[in-house]
Amino acid sequence: MRELDILRVSALLHDIGKIECWANGKHWSEHIYYTYRFLRDLLGEEIAGTSMRHHMGRSYSEDVFPCSMMEKIICFADNLASGADRREEPAGFSSKPKFPILLSHVLSGGDVIREEFSPSELAYISVELRDKIKEPCMEFSSDSTSAYFRIYEILSKSRLRLVPADTRSPVNDVSLWDHLKLTAAFSTCIYLDGGFRSFKPEDYTFALVSGDADRISNFINVSVRIRDLHARSELIKEATHKASDSISEILGPECVLYSGGGGFLAVSPVSKASEVESAAKKAFEEAANGLVTMTTSRVEADGREVRDNFGEVWRRAQRSMAIMKSRREVPELKPIDEGIDFCDVCNLKPATHIDRQKILRVDAAARPERLCDDCWRLRRSAVNFRVELEDLGQSGYVGLLKADGDNIGALLGGERFSELGKANTPSRLSTLSWLINEICEEKFADIIEDFGGKCVYSGGDDLMALLPGERSFDATRSVYEEFRRSMNYKCSMSAGLVIFRKELPLYISLEAASILLSRAKDAGKDRIAFMFIGSSGISSSDIWKIKPLRWNELNVLMDIVDFMRQSGVSVSHYRRVAELVVGHPEMADAYVKYLMGRGIIDWREGMRILGYIGSGLLRQAFMVYNLLERRVGGE
Repeated sequence: MRELDILRVSALLHDIGKIECWANGKHWSEHIYYTYRFLRDLLGEEIAGTSMRHHMGRSYSEDVFPCSMMEKIICFADNLASGADRREEPAGFSSKPKFPILLSHVLSGGDVIREEFSPSELAYISVELRDKIKEPCMEFSSDSTSAYFRIYEILSKSRLRLVPADTRSPVNDVSLWDHLKLTAAFSTCIYLDGGFRSFKPEDYTFALVSGDADRISNFINVSVRIRDLHARSELIKEATHKASDSISEILGPECVLYSGGGGFLAVSPVSKASEVESAAKKAFEEAANGLVTMTTSRVEADGREVRDNFGEVWRRAQRSMAIMKSRREVPELKPIDEGIDFCDVCNLKPATHIDRQKILRVDAAARPERLCDDCWRLRRSAVNFRVELEDLGQSGYVGLLKADGDNIGALLGGERFSELGKANTPSRLSTLSWLINEICEEKFADIIEDFGGKCVYSGGDDLMALLPGERSFDATRSVYEEFRRSMNYKCSMSAGLVIFRKELPLYISLEAASILLSRAKDAGKDRIAFMFIGSSGISSSDIWKIKPLRWNELNVLMDIVDFMRQSGVSVSHYRRVAELVVGHPEMADAYVKYLMGRGIIDWREGMRILGYIGSGLLRQAFMVYNLLERRVGGE
């Protein structure tokens, strides 16, 4: 293990000197010496030298060529990672960095910048990284495996994720962290599969192992209780982490290319692929208490395929996963004797617990909710997750938002890369997956909190949140705009939003929000469907009649609301126009002109109202204004 730990920590840090090298404006080939100086005092001469010697060629003297078996493995793995990730011809060539150093967006042609760095900023990052990993580096000699895992964890959360691996466009769209991680992953796989053979990529074979949880949506959405939904979502997250951890224990964390949302992708030595598949599946299903299963699959490719055509290898992996999914067995349910009560949540297992805090109205007679062991355990796990509807806003209404990214599968499949004239590479795929998780698990949660709401779950590309009614539309628009901006406008989102009175049963709104999200998806995606529920007398047919709006139409609607809030027109006039516009738009038009002629409405305001009538959104805008805005304003 110590030899493997030396190999992978050397591989993980082989290009760490790039940051200081660039900060000092030195020739790019000098980064190896900066790597040596960075590591010498932290990990000693041996590891510093092994990390430094990963290049050959005219730009380097022979005394720094790789000599040992480890150095040759890292050199080859570095070339393989660079070749796989930098498929496009860089624009221009410069022996020294040009400032600012830019990290472009992975879903752009190089023209959209995510981060930029000056020399002083790069120098600070280098010093910061040295300070952060100093302690685990000091422990490497006594416990190399534990120290390596700590170094990896620290770097994975550092600003290495924002520094580009290459300064040239368009291959400056993946981070130095992704390149270091991929080099370490290839090094580990080569070592575990027998070691260095040659510098020919066709002499090596790698396995791409993937896993995907089965029927996640069915599992999470089986309940209509907020606490259950939160608990089930958290269980999927925890189980996914456990699957990833099991791979880390066998291979190392560097071999997990991405993990989240109930799925993972890992690069593995062929000799370990079966073990990785089995361990990940077992870890996931044990963490999920057997309530959710995971399908795993793998494909094999030689080093040349991985380097030259990773996109095709990934497509083969996706096809393999689809085939394995189609072959999975349908779980056989054990028959339940007649007379035994079913669980009120899953309706699959015998009820063994009674939740006296949850009252169901069954056959016109109220009774406590009955739960099976599994559903009871899940509900109890979220006992600290509480949402007080009374504390959400001042309007008497609460917003329930369900949102979901559109065509995420095609996005991860490399569709957008092809449109941009870019190849789907290992690090681009990893970057994109990380970006989606960052948006949904962190940025969405921050937005919801900023608007005074509460996330029920947020992960993968899904979001469910409760919001103050009067702030629901603004929060929803912010979520959409953040998703679009963060994805460089290459991916859209659909949403279902229900605004309901606080005293109504929550399950009605949950079901309505799910149907509205389906309506938005079915109408062409990149849309929002919303409705108000002021009483319990709502049917599925009423919900299916809702016409989804494009997001720009929602912006127009909210512009109308803002105008109503600021204009001097009385509510009674707006109400009359809103009543007439349904079925009789010409009468609404005539009514506004009458008020203008009498001087009751200012001429300019009247002309804007006439334009709003033509938009077809005035009635919905008045509902928003009347039910939410005026209540908060105390009118």
